[in-house]
Amino acid sequence: MSKNNIDTTVDDIFSDAFISDSFQSDIDFNNLDEIVYNSSSSFDISEIADILLDSIDEYVFITDTTTKNIVYINKTLCEALGINNSFVGTCYELLCGKDSPCADCKSNYVTDDSTFIINHINSKLHKNLVVKSRNLELYNRTYTINVAMPHEDQADKIDFRDLNNLNLNDILGPYIKIYSNNISTPEVQLYKFIEYLGIELNAENCTLFEHIDLSKTEAYSYQEIDPTLNLLRTLIWVNEDLNVTDDYVLIPNDIANKAYEDRIFKEYTDGDSTYIAIPVESDLNLLGVVFIKNPNKSLLKVLEPAIKTIQKLLSGSIELKKMHIELSNVSSIDTLTGLKNRKQMLVDINNLSLQNRIGVIFLNVNALKEINTERGTKFGDEILIKTASLLKQLMPDNKNIYRIGGDEFVAIHTAIDEAEFCVLSDMLKAFMISEKGFSVSVGTNWEKSGILIQKAINLAESDMYTEKKSYYRNNHNSSRYRKQNDSILKLMEPDKIKSYIEQNCFKVLYQPKFKIQKDTAEIAGAEALVRLVINNTVIPPDDFIPALESAHYTYLIDYFVFETICRRMRDRLDQNEKVLPVSCNFSRHTIIRTDFKDTLKSILNKYKIGYDLIPLEVSEHTNTTRYKDLIEVTNKLAEEGFNISIDDFGTAHANIYSLADLSVNEVKFDKKLIDNLASENNSKITTILGVLITMCKKLGIKTIAEGVENKAQSEILKSLGCDEIQGYYFSKPIKDEDYYGKF
Repeated sequence: MSKNNIDTTVDDIFSDAFISDSFQSDIDFNNLDEIVYNSSSSFDISEIADILLDSIDEYVFITDTTTKNIVYINKTLCEALGINNSFVGTCYELLCGKDSPCADCKSNYVTDDSTFIINHINSKLHKNLVVKSRNLELYNRTYTINVAMPHEDQADKIDFRDLNNLNLNDILGPYIKIYSNNISTPEVQLYKFIEYLGIELNAENCTLFEHIDLSKTEAYSYQEIDPTLNLLRTLIWVNEDLNVTDDYVLIPNDIANKAYEDRIFKEYTDGDSTYIAIPVESDLNLLGVVFIKNPNKSLLKVLEPAIKTIQKLLSGSIELKKMHIELSNVSSIDTLTGLKNRKQMLVDINNLSLQNRIGVIFLNVNALKEINTERGTKFGDEILIKTASLLKQLMPDNKNIYRIGGDEFVAIHTAIDEAEFCVLSDMLKAFMISEKGFSVSVGTNWEKSGILIQKAINLAESDMYTEKKSYYRNNHNSSRYRKQNDSILKLMEPDKIKSYIEQNCFKVLYQPKFKIQKDTAEIAGAEALVRLVINNTVIPPDDFIPALESAHYTYLIDYFVFETICRRMRDRLDQNEKVLPVSCNFSRHTIIRTDFKDTLKSILNKYKIGYDLIPLEVSEHTNTTRYKDLIEVTNKLAEEGFNISIDDFGTAHANIYSLADLSVNEVKFDKKLIDNLASENNSKITTILGVLITMCKKLGIKTIAEGVENKAQSEILKSLGCDEIQGYYFSKPIKDEDYYGKF
């Protein structure tokens, strides 16, 4: 395979947690070279990666989650299928022999690490396989990594046993082992139960039907439901010695319903076929029924004394599975509104992209920040709950309604004609601007093909921001009306931001920092600041940053400032001139972008700048919905060698906890703490700052005070042991030539 220039490490794709225990210890995937992606949907894997992946017994294949195109397949699977590794096509063509996506494809619902079963009647391999999958976001696309584990593995091998010569404990031993060895994966646990029953009883197939409340179980919403059945088939093992069609393994509806009503261990017949039903109950509630087709009667008789215990084990597995599903539901539901959240939307998009005639509605509650400030967050929450309730009432049949952010909602319609969608959109817009005590900006977009679903979401969001501009222009009572003129509102458009950058309208300044613990203060570095200048008018950050943040476009400015600082440093270093660290601020919206770490590393490598020369300033409170993401990202950055600085420290008590959660090198005390430091009644604030500085010193964290404007503040901070200060007392924000002149 040929290499291209877009790099990522294989460790980003294969991790120890993902690879099965059977070969984790033998192969160290951390030492593999690279996997790359190009526009032709192909991965180029280094020779060492090829050798290692091709040497394992497991089948490994990677698919484009949306298109189902196979972008990588290892040698083991190629040999099993009788193909070469240059195969071009989809997983449903290659593995299932179909010409369209599988309607019941469970990989559409992969979240984190997921496990599902492929039975041999649906596989060209003619094998029953346990597949472990994980989704990966890479270069703005989603890929599904699949590792299929054939049963040649000795740990899973089922040896023939002469049941007639075994006591009850010996008979039950393998079933108890299955339960204990697969406690973390109940889906596999249940499959291995029915597989073992089927093989031990020499049956043709063994099927698990479950009694499931589909309204509460998103994982099964893709299946076509037979309204005449009270049960849903969730797992099936088929004897690999049989070459049968899918129709052959169907349980007759009358037998399935009769077993549901009888709820006893019983034999049923249909023509020449015999079905043994094993009901699975918990507290007299039916959880499901296992059907064994045409088992060996004499072996079944020997196994019969163990059936009650096997029923208990199956019951425990189904209850465990339900618990896993409930936990997954909790992580995918917005607790305030009861709608699905952003995480679930990203999962659902993979399946929705297979649909046609997609309509997207993007909503944003206007002025929610002002409402929270003026009337309290409880009132703001009530508005969000009411908005969610209105959406559910207006679109009762739509299961794809999401709250994806603090004030943002998305509804996705499938199989809807453009004319019908326009009528629905107009009705929704009219309703949302009617008198309700609050207003909502609504954007919409319709696309013929589901493949374009992400484009539809982006265009609907852009349409929503157009509506939002009109709201602020027309609502003269809003505080944001006085701040945001048309030039600032245009910042909600990425093309305009890029145009301003090209026209040099964004000016990068330096706010110097000074060490103060010596007899004479000396410059220690600076913080990079940005100003917007349009038509010779300077627009301060407090005016244009909120517009960028609300539109989630701050990353364009953050990356611009970061690269500007790196470029200027490189210029000085090339001239053998001195440089000092310059910290850069990053919005939380930028930090949680999937490309954040790679983008910073790419820029630093481009200019050959050390990670320690540009500390990353982050500001976030622990009560925000994105705090966990912030912890994960900043800790990874710290592991790479970046210095992390907490900005605005002390503005909320929650920030103290961030010292324990984040890998922090320095903290910057907010100006609000410094403002009253030199006042007459400053004893409390002085004591608080003293405690915070002492605490940071014990943790090995540098302390910086911002907004220092006079000598009295500086001397108090020096006496408390603060390491550095910045503010107008020593220097206002200055141009780069003035900053370097201070050296």
